Amino acid sequence: MPSSPKPSVLIAFGGNALNVPQMDHPHQNEEFIIARKSMEKLVTLIENGYEKIILTHGNGPQVGQIFLQQELTKNDFPRQITLDVCVADSQGRIGYILQNVFDNVCAERGINKKSFAVITQVIVDAHDPAFKKPSKPIGLFYSEKDANLIKKTRDWIMKEDAGRGYRRVVPSPIPLDIVEKKIFQKFLDLGFIAIGAGGGGIPVIREDNGALKGVEAVIDKDKASALLANEVGINTLVMLTEVDFAYLNFKSPEQKPIANASVEKMEVYLQEGHFLEGSMKPKVEAAVKFLKAGGKKAIIANLHSLVPAVEGKTGTQILPDD
Repeated sequence: MPSSPKPSVLIAFGGNALNVPQMDHPHQNEEFIIARKSMEKLVTLIENGYEKIILTHGNGPQVGQIFLQQELTKNDFPRQITLDVCVADSQGRIGYILQNVFDNVCAERGINKKSFAVITQVIVDAHDPAFKKPSKPIGLFYSEKDANLIKKTRDWIMKEDAGRGYRRVVPSPIPLDIVEKKIFQKFLDLGFIAIGAGGGGIPVIREDNGALKGVEAVIDKDKASALLANEVGINTLVMLTEVDFAYLNFKSPEQKPIANASVEKMEVYLQEGHFLEGSMKPKVEAAVKFLKAGGKKAIIANLHSLVPAVEGKTGTQILPDD
C-alpha cells in the first residue's frame, strides 16, 4: 500500500541561524556557506517525503547591520532608510540567498524542486498599543557600556535581551493579515517551496482609501509565521532556535526540558512565567495561537535538529487539546 502523504510544514528559521559570526574581514560567501547548512537539512526533509513546505526567517542581526551601516556613513550618505524598507531590503537579500542555495542543493541531489522568495507585507493596526511601548529586540548585541553610549548618540531605546547582551528595541504590533497569502498558496499548489515573511514581514497599515502604507515597526517572526501557516492551511509549525527544547525554569538548577505538552499545559507554563520575553515566550505564544486556530502540531527545536524534530524524535512537541 502507498504511504500516506506527509503533513504540510512551515519552518521558521531564526535570524541568527543565517547570520555571519563577527570576524575581522567577513566575506559575503560566508552567508551562502551558513545558509547551505540549513538548506541541506530542508532538502533531506523533501527526500523523506515532505512536499508542501513554507520557509520563513528572522532578520534581526541583518536589520541591525543595515542601521549600523547607515550610522557609520551618515555624513557621506545622509538619507535615512525607514524600518519597513530595511525589512524589505533584508527580505530580498536573505530570500535570494536561501533560494539560490536551496535550488543548488536540490540540483546536486537530483531533486526536481525549486523555491521562490516572496517579498511579504503584513497588515498591522495603526492604533496597536505596541507603537507607544517598543519591546521587540533587533540587531546586534552590545555590552552595557556600548548600549549606554548608543542611547546617547543614536537616540535608540536599548534593553537587555535574555542575558545575551543589550539590543535596540522597536514597536512590535500584532500581525493581522498576510497580504500575499494567496501567492504562497499558489506556489505550494505549483510544487514550489515558498520562502517569505522574512523578519515577520514588512509592517503596513491599510489607510481609509484602501492603500497600504509602511510603518516603523518590526513584527515578531514567529507570530507572523503562525498567522501565515493558519491562513494557508499548514499542518505543522516548526520554530527553530539555538536550544534543543523549550524549558521550565530555564538556566536554573531546576531546568527541565519540555518534550511533549498540550496547548492547555503550555498556557499554564506561560502564566507561571517560565519563558523569557524576546526569547522563548513569543515562540510559545505563537505555537498556542497556531494550534487554537486549527493547526495540528507545533514544534520548538534546535536549528541543527530539523529532520528528527519534524519526525517527532526531539524538540518540544505541542499538540492541540483533546
